[in-house]
Amino acid sequence: LATGLAAVAVMLNESHEFLRLVINCVRNDLISRNESFQALALTCIANVGGKEFAEALASDVQRVLMMNTLRPVVRKKAALCLLRLFRKNPDAVQSHTWGPEQVSQLLHEKNIGVLTAIMSLLLALAAADPIGFMPCVGQCVEILERLVRKQDISPEYTYYHIPSPWLQIKLMRVLQLFPVPEDNTRRQLLGVLQRVLQGSEVVKNVYKNNAMHAILFEAINLVMHLDSEQELVAQCVALLGKFIGVREPNIRYLGLENMGRLAVMPEMLHVVQAHQEKILTSLTDPDISIRRRALDLLFVMCDQSNATAIIGELLAYLPTCSVSIREELVLKMAVLTERYASDHIWYVDVMIELIERGAEFVSDEIWYRVVQMVVNEEALQEYSARKCYDFLASGDPVAEPMVKCSGYILGEFGHLLHDVAPLAVFKLLHPHFLTSASTTQCLLLSSYAKMLAHAPKEDSLHAQVQKVFAKYQTFVDVELQQRAVEYMVITKRACTDPVMQEVLMEMPKFPVRQSALEKHLAGNEEG
Repeated sequence: LATGLAAVAVMLNESHEFLRLVINCVRNDLISRNESFQALALTCIANVGGKEFAEALASDVQRVLMMNTLRPVVRKKAALCLLRLFRKNPDAVQSHTWGPEQVSQLLHEKNIGVLTAIMSLLLALAAADPIGFMPCVGQCVEILERLVRKQDISPEYTYYHIPSPWLQIKLMRVLQLFPVPEDNTRRQLLGVLQRVLQGSEVVKNVYKNNAMHAILFEAINLVMHLDSEQELVAQCVALLGKFIGVREPNIRYLGLENMGRLAVMPEMLHVVQAHQEKILTSLTDPDISIRRRALDLLFVMCDQSNATAIIGELLAYLPTCSVSIREELVLKMAVLTERYASDHIWYVDVMIELIERGAEFVSDEIWYRVVQMVVNEEALQEYSARKCYDFLASGDPVAEPMVKCSGYILGEFGHLLHDVAPLAVFKLLHPHFLTSASTTQCLLLSSYAKMLAHAPKEDSLHAQVQKVFAKYQTFVDVELQQRAVEYMVITKRACTDPVMQEVLMEMPKFPVRQSALEKHLAGNEEG
């Protein structure tokens, strides 16, 4: 018998046509009075699974589970077997024959092993129908209280003096599936959670640490689900603040991740911000996953009060940060700068420095957005042109995104620099023309045409620019060639033809719409 059941479990899959022939044999073993046969049958059913097994045998498995006279090992197998069948075919476990009343009866189980298996089953059932299994909430809280406060448990289920940590975690996960319970049950649950939070500490034993922190982090998740009073949540943040500074990388990671979830709660933001220095220190952690979590947390906790400090730190960190997160860092800094800009001058200063330091990791959306802000804010136009001119004149290396941004702004607003000759602006920009991509070269040709329109009497500038246009009229790149030909004609006729003058006028203001950077970031997070 044992060999036959083992062979079925190993050699046949759920879609094999031979399964129909063995269902009755498996059922006979399942309902027999021999517990060894029952255990083997349950193992076979769970291994094979499948819709046919679920439809034919689920009710028998339920009956075995409900039989209190069987040994715990058999009932534990029955609970896990039923879980397997439910996952394969949820319709096989009918709510009218297997619902809250049956589960409630099972939750009176004293054997911790069986209770842990039942809790795994309840996790799946409650996830599918949280409202239907609401009557089980009170019993789950009582079991949790029995473990945490009374520690009423046999020694074999104690792990480093912690009462069945696996069962505690499952109970907390189950409770997160249900709506917030009524006042009495809620108070009882909060008392248990308070005990968990107070009893958490960092010890030398790694295994005990892992068990304690697994319980703690699940308790924090449950506290957030309950949306409880600020004192308890603040206690969670204080504990997480400790964990961010410990040596164990897994604990630091989980501390940052859970603090990020708490930072989303508006009333807790100021409590999380108190740990800003520790979080910034995590940006230099050797573990890339911890650096990512620290960056995510800084992004969530940033607001008007600390934006200047956080963005300043991130700017200083940008040149040395890992290449794998640099693009994400640049995008998030651009979003934060726009979202919390104290004034427009500060925005331009930060964004130009960001474009300079971010170099090839700066996407087109970022410098587009800077241009949109400058075009729409007249007070920024001269300042931005001065900022771009000074940067190009400094002699520092210039990345292509900075060439694009400077080219556009100086082409549109370079004439506002009354102490700078238009030819000087051209001579600063043009050395970057040959080393740039064709799309950047096209943009620079447009900028040169704009310069001529703003300085119609500058003969030396006209001669230099027309020479560039003439050179690229026969260039292999079609877009570049077309622009050179058109701009040559337009700039020559602009002095006498009002229509051509209209073509080279300053850009109108961009329509107000949702930031493309916010959309880009939202798309990245969804992906």
